[in-house]
Amino acid sequence: MFIVGKEFIRMIKLTVLLYIICSIGYTFLIWGIGKIAFPFQAGGSIVYKNSKPVGSFLIGEKFTSPYIFNGRPSYAGNGYNGMESGASNYAPVNGKYINHEKKLINKFLKENPAVKKGGVPVDIITGSGSGLGPYISIAAALDQIPRISSLTGISKTILHRLVKNNISYRQLGIFGTPGVNTMKLNLKLSLLLKKSDYKLYKRIFKGLA
Repeated sequence: MFIVGKEFIRMIKLTVLLYIICSIGYTFLIWGIGKIAFPFQAGGSIVYKNSKPVGSFLIGEKFTSPYIFNGRPSYAGNGYNGMESGASNYAPVNGKYINHEKKLINKFLKENPAVKKGGVPVDIITGSGSGLGPYISIAAALDQIPRISSLTGISKTILHRLVKNNISYRQLGIFGTPGVNTMKLNLKLSLLLKKSDYKLYKRIFKGLA
């Protein structure tokens, strides 16, 4: 019994020690490395303008203005709500889901008449699994260029260059899918518009002016 008691105490001590090392020590170690090596990313990749947070590169925004690049639809709360992250949970054959997708397709085609009905990028009319996805496909960004160009007066050539220069490629060449961060893209677009049409810039990007 005495030996069993000693072994039990050793097990308790080992459990407590491993808990401290793995749960507390490891957490603070990774947090510390992140804060030192990647302070911007560890802080949530928050974007500030005029000392005010305007969004994050990690969480999508509800971009719906025809003057800017629109992102993916979101089913997280009222859209991109980090506290209600999630997908629609509708089956692909669900009638409500199919009707909703048809509305999104028709809306995209109406706003971007240069796109053919069968050529709408899938990601621009479907939500991500988290509902917080900040990226759109390269095709979804390029398809919006004619609309943005006609409304802002910025040439298609410049907008094409803007998209091309902000493509995020696969990590290490194998992980993920090439895409464009809508927050980053629209921030760069705001700078172009600020130079070309300040009045329009102030009207569209009120929080940045």
